Amino acid sequence: MRWWWYLLYCHVLCGQSFLDEWTPARTTVLDTLTINNCPPELLWQWFGLTKEAVYAIVEYREYMGHIVDPIELIGLSGLSKQEILALADVLPFSIDRPKKSKSQIIYSGSLRDVLRMKTKCLGNQGRMEWGWSKELSIEGKTHSKPTAFITSKQSGKVQSKWLIGQHTLLLGQGLVSGTNGFGSSLTREQFTPGLRGTLSSYGAIRNGVGATSRYKNTRLLISFDEANTFNGALEYCGPNGSIGLGQVNKVNTTYFKWQWQSQRWFGEFTSQEQALGWNWWRDDVLFEGYLHRKEERTNAAISLQWRDALGQWSLQMYEGRFKGHWQGSVFRYQCVSSDEGTFRHRLTLPWEQRSIDVHYHNGTYGGSIRSSKTIKNWQLQSAVGWVKSDSAPIWLAVPVATGFIGAQSVYDDFFGYHLKVNTGGWSASMSYDFTTPFRQGFTVQWRYAATLDELRPMVPKIGVAFFDHRRLAQRNWKVKR
Repeated sequence: MRWWWYLLYCHVLCGQSFLDEWTPARTTVLDTLTINNCPPELLWQWFGLTKEAVYAIVEYREYMGHIVDPIELIGLSGLSKQEILALADVLPFSIDRPKKSKSQIIYSGSLRDVLRMKTKCLGNQGRMEWGWSKELSIEGKTHSKPTAFITSKQSGKVQSKWLIGQHTLLLGQGLVSGTNGFGSSLTREQFTPGLRGTLSSYGAIRNGVGATSRYKNTRLLISFDEANTFNGALEYCGPNGSIGLGQVNKVNTTYFKWQWQSQRWFGEFTSQEQALGWNWWRDDVLFEGYLHRKEERTNAAISLQWRDALGQWSLQMYEGRFKGHWQGSVFRYQCVSSDEGTFRHRLTLPWEQRSIDVHYHNGTYGGSIRSSKTIKNWQLQSAVGWVKSDSAPIWLAVPVATGFIGAQSVYDDFFGYHLKVNTGGWSASMSYDFTTPFRQGFTVQWRYAATLDELRPMVPKIGVAFFDHRRLAQRNWKVKR
């Protein structure tokens, strides 16, 4: 009875609205997408465009080439001016050109046994782009080495970019250059952002110098890391696709991508590993086939997605594992097979601004309730979850940030609560696992983000406060002077 009492008491409140789940891989994909390379199924499923609008954009790209400015989309069927502006705000037209010239400083911290604090600064101005990050752990007084990068871009007949610091170099399907996680769960096709500075620890991180140069349809990428290893590639980018030759970690690789109407072929080949895929999108149906060979073993993946009057369907088969998803107007259901041959079941029901999830996995069952509420400028999010464990783990969704739903794997009996508050650039969250001692089960996180333009008027006041503090600390400063 105590479990149900906690559920009812804690959760007439607020938590996370009923939104599609955003994973780290998906947010990474968003960092690499542009209006010119965004697949039609993602324009349709992720950005909410109508089928008529998706067809109009895809046909325009096929016949007119790369879209340079939002004004080109005006007049296309199915797209209003407001939809064009909203789409341009979330999707850039080129990876080499940032969406906004905005500098930002972010301060975040967490407390769970150990106090950790992190400061991050990102910015771009004209042809320059930079980033800096440092993390501090109070226990043991350990300081992480600061990570940073700075990038300079040059335009003209030859477009170049020079980079010093922490960066990533991703090529082809990511077999040798990075992680296989920078695609999405909808497709095995990987996006190729090339060389870019990063402060993230996600993916294959390098520290050193790098450069990229493009002349007409040819692009050269070079990266020297601190281990004195050379990585690079030479690419040819045509109107319907690209092909590249590269060397990463002393391994040679060849990769390509080619598109014809609504079909696309992609692949990468090395001496140890090969990948080849094909997808086809037509009306409301997306089909994809994928072959991956590694260590004398070949795995095939088949994916089929479509929409009909009953809702949205998705079926995937990879390495003998099955994944099915159906989302209707009232509820959605997901079924995933595990390596042990058991099936995870998840049923989700929206209820106003709440989402109720019910889980079952080989004798283990549980559930969670997520909801959201806005009071003036404050947004409150909360989630409560419980698990009765038997022999298999369950994944529970936990709200981490606005529009982002994280997850944690639960192997034992669990009952926990999560609360998050957002207002302006501030956010704070609290999590507590009632099944563990307070010190191990209690977690607090906070975050503040502001643009440097917002902080600029405060600089004189900060200077005055600093010198006032200095005079108070050294009252005889005039005598010494």
